Amino acid sequence: MAAGWPTKANYATGDVLSATNMNDLSGTVNLINPSAKGDLYAGSAANTYTKLSVGANNTVLTADSTTATGLKWAAASSGLSAATQAEMEAASSTSVATTPGRQQYHPSAAKFWVYYTGTGTPTIQVSYGVSSITDNGTGVYTVNLTTAFSTAAYALMGGADKLSGASGPTTLVGTCFSGAYNTNSFLQQVYDLQGTLVDSARVFCVGFGDQ
Repeated sequence: MAAGWPTKANYATGDVLSATNMNDLSGTVNLINPSAKGDLYAGSAANTYTKLSVGANNTVLTADSTTATGLKWAAASSGLSAATQAEMEAASSTSVATTPGRQQYHPSAAKFWVYYTGTGTPTIQVSYGVSSITDNGTGVYTVNLTTAFSTAAYALMGGADKLSGASGPTTLVGTCFSGAYNTNSFLQQVYDLQGTLVDSARVFCVGFGDQ
């Protein structure tokens, strides 16, 4: 029995097929009889076909020149892979994706920020990456971080609301960060324009660096 299927070179319009001709056709694509749902028939050589059974659920048909049919079933690509912490810190790859759980490792991302009340018992109002605020006396607070920096070389910015009353040297305030930076905490001070430490109703700070 010949493999393959008839071509124009073999048969012309109006040809009458003999029994021999029909036997020749018995293995051709004209008489393919799939044996299972999802069966595919692909050319495996000139005038030759080979059955490719259906693949597993959620697989996709993929070209593969090493197989008999030139095709295979393979797992679907998941697309971009998630960036590792090291890749986020390097900030150079353009072939991986940022995920919510690792975006903070990018050098441009704030590692923490906080808004807390500085009057009475310091209370965090809203924050990210800050575990608590310690009251060290009038206008002096320790900001405690949830995740420590890898070194004490990190950058801080801060601010505070003015005190009540007309604007002046005793109501306009500023903040500074005093003492040595610890990897997991630092001191923030609030003072008026005369240099006196004061409590402000709203104190803010944000930090950048490597964790």
